[in-house]
Amino acid sequence: MQLKIKNVVFYIAIVAIFIFSPLTTFGEETKYNSKTRLSPTESTVIIGYGRGSISEGSYENISLIWHLGFDIRRFFPRLANHRGIPSFYLEPKLNPVISPEKDIEVGISFGIKYMYPLKNRLYGYIAGSVGPHLITVQTEDQANGFIFFDTIGTGLSFFLTKKSAINLEYRLRHISNTSIKQPNGGINSHISAIGYSLFF
Repeated sequence: MQLKIKNVVFYIAIVAIFIFSPLTTFGEETKYNSKTRLSPTESTVIIGYGRGSISEGSYENISLIWHLGFDIRRFFPRLANHRGIPSFYLEPKLNPVISPEKDIEVGISFGIKYMYPLKNRLYGYIAGSVGPHLITVQTEDQANGFIFFDTIGTGLSFFLTKKSAINLEYRLRHISNTSIKQPNGGINSHISAIGYSLFF
């Protein structure tokens, strides 16, 4: 049975309340002290295109992601002068599915990212995340409703200024529900994306 729209709206509201609560500290100085350890250090808007395969044909989605990063060095003062930037992040997302039918993916992922300077304004990064989501797709391969997204990816960031960057990235994503409900064949997707970041 297809997931009801009111359930999707309710889930989006819960995610929004949880995510927006840390933003009250944006105005503080980004020093490594106890007052700012929970404040975000990166906010990135990501738009991408993903494609995978299911029994009914191609599974295609538009990725609409908000990446909210927290510099781990704030919790480990010994890493304060490290050239690389390790971070913990949250990624709420609302992804329209455009094939085989019009559906939706909604949820949040929790992950770790490591970014390292390569040359001048160019940085490389790797990332991995997992998180609960809801999907409405109807397929013989995978039950709809509650599901987990497992994602790994890599990308490049080109800094336009000291506090802003353009990103190009690739992600490999697997979705399944750990056999909570059958069928649970999983859906793998290759995602190409572009993003714009602000750093605090």
